[in-house]
Amino acid sequence: MRLWAFSLFRVLPEFRRLEAEGQEHLKEEFALLLSRWQAREGFLAVHSLVGFSAEADFLLWQGVEDPRALQAFRRELHRTRLMGYLEPVALYLDRGEGEPGEGFLALLPYGLEGALPGGVRAFRGENLLALEGPWEVLFPLTLREGGHLAVRRTPRELLDEL
Repeated sequence: MRLWAFSLFRVLPEFRRLEAEGQEHLKEEFALLLSRWQAREGFLAVHSLVGFSAEADFLLWQGVEDPRALQAFRRELHRTRLMGYLEPVALYLDRGEGEPGEGFLALLPYGLEGALPGGVRAFRGENLLALEGPWEVLFPLTLREGGHLAVRRTPRELLDEL
């Protein structure tokens, strides 16, 4: 059983007012941190919510065996300059099995009413449900059930969307 952390963040308007060169330096530092953590034990998946959520701009899904890794990652995040322009929206912690793939992700913090739709891969935590699958299946599901819809990105792709 692995520990999961789903962290949602919103970019503050002050970031968008920075000169392009200043934004680029902040994004590069943050992308390097995310890439470094993706190469470590466990996993770190980076998902964009741009265009799918008014609440948050991106989601980080971390899976680790040791809870100290969650703290170490968060500590390093807070030391980046970009974090001064990000607002944490939510943090969901759980335990579960499996690792994310490349598709769309639906995070359902309150579970799902009824049966799972066909064509999706389910990651069941003790309290959370994450589904991976095609847009055509996950979009109507998140509209009906609530939750967050996101698409997997590389760290640099994610930051270029902000």
